[in-house]
Amino acid sequence: MSAPMDASDLHMRFRHCGDEDWLKILVASLKMPEIDRVRMPGFPAPDVQREIHGHADEVSLHEAYMFFRETKAYCGYAGAPLRAETRVLDFGCGWGRILRLFMKDIRPENLFGIDSTSRFLMEARRCNPAVSFLAGGTTPPTPVRDGYFNLIVAFSVFSHLDEYLAGLWMSEFYRLLAPGGMVVVTTQSRRFIDFCAEQRLRRASGIRLEHAWHEVCADSFTDEARAYARYDAGRFLHAAPVKRPHPGAHYGEALIPRAYFTQKWGDHFRLIEFLDDPTRVPQVFVVLQKVEGR
Repeated sequence: MSAPMDASDLHMRFRHCGDEDWLKILVASLKMPEIDRVRMPGFPAPDVQREIHGHADEVSLHEAYMFFRETKAYCGYAGAPLRAETRVLDFGCGWGRILRLFMKDIRPENLFGIDSTSRFLMEARRCNPAVSFLAGGTTPPTPVRDGYFNLIVAFSVFSHLDEYLAGLWMSEFYRLLAPGGMVVVTTQSRRFIDFCAEQRLRRASGIRLEHAWHEVCADSFTDEARAYARYDAGRFLHAAPVKRPHPGAHYGEALIPRAYFTQKWGDHFRLIEFLDDPTRVPQVFVVLQKVEGR
């Protein structure tokens, strides 16, 4: 009996599979490390997954699938459909859950993740050696040539970066993208101000908050009227658990309005979509396409 193929052959085996069937295969791989004679990517321990995005295993795969499904659809709509040769960068990749959704449509040698946390990268490389995972700093540049990528995705990253870092990385994305390349990011919605207020009310009522992140939210955007006014005026909102000059002040909770994307980054990117529908994607889903010569 021949040995099973490794994950680098996954694209060839499953490339004709439908998207929903592919999700089912990935869910099955939680308990079946080999499917259809292909060695599937592994998973970190559930505690590691929860540390990064608050949940684990099947729930995490379903959330990643929601993001992937919309990304694939909008890339096709914008005239940049996913192909085997499409080069993708997952910015803030964590343990690499988002990239495995793309492995059916894109050859693994064209899939790259980047993260600034070394232990998350160790897990990503251990779980999925067929994909390239790069170490990155808090600020650009990345060690990649100009115009290399066709698509850059960042799920639940621009929902945390402050205005300074967000601006640096959007400029870097512009450098890294080929002409007509796509950027897909998520950020918190205006409704997040309400969510933070709800956490404060629960805490004030003596209810123990479920997660440490909820405590952070309870301390964020405490002047609700001011937060609403700034958001509606197209201002970038950011709340951090520590204050400058502490380096952690760059990371917290961020809301980026539609108007900010068009006014601040409109010279570099055309706004394709600003989707605020939690039944489709848990955070605001933003699709941008690189423009030249403006």
